[in-house]
Amino acid sequence: MIEHTIIKEKNYAYIVVKQSPDFNAFVKASLNFVMDPGFAPALNRLCDFSQADLSHVELEDLNAYAAFAKTSIPVVRSTRVALVTPSENRLGLFKAFADSINSIASGYCQTFVDPVDASVWLSEAVVADAQTY
Repeated sequence: MIEHTIIKEKNYAYIVVKQSPDFNAFVKASLNFVMDPGFAPALNRLCDFSQADLSHVELEDLNAYAAFAKTSIPVVRSTRVALVTPSENRLGLFKAFADSINSIASGYCQTFVDPVDASVWLSEAVVADAQTY
């Protein structure tokens, strides 16, 4: 199961992944996210995988999703995407995914083990955005 919540006023989206979704579930959820009336390419995103079982996911799967994301999920240069891993032992896989996203997208993706650390990093982006305007 993959759900998202957009808080437009804070330029923030929270995406939570639970259970054990397959590639098609990720694609469907991503398309639903982009089609949400509150979506904007500049939304900062916290993608929380901490409740998911992704033991079946391999780097090839993540690379295929990264290629899909490049053409289907718009971002702008200032977009921050925080990925919270399901476990510390999957951190390397998520870092490889973040590196592939960073190489093909104009946004900035970073991995975290703790959702609080991810929230702090995204909050820093909100403060920086506010100071720009």
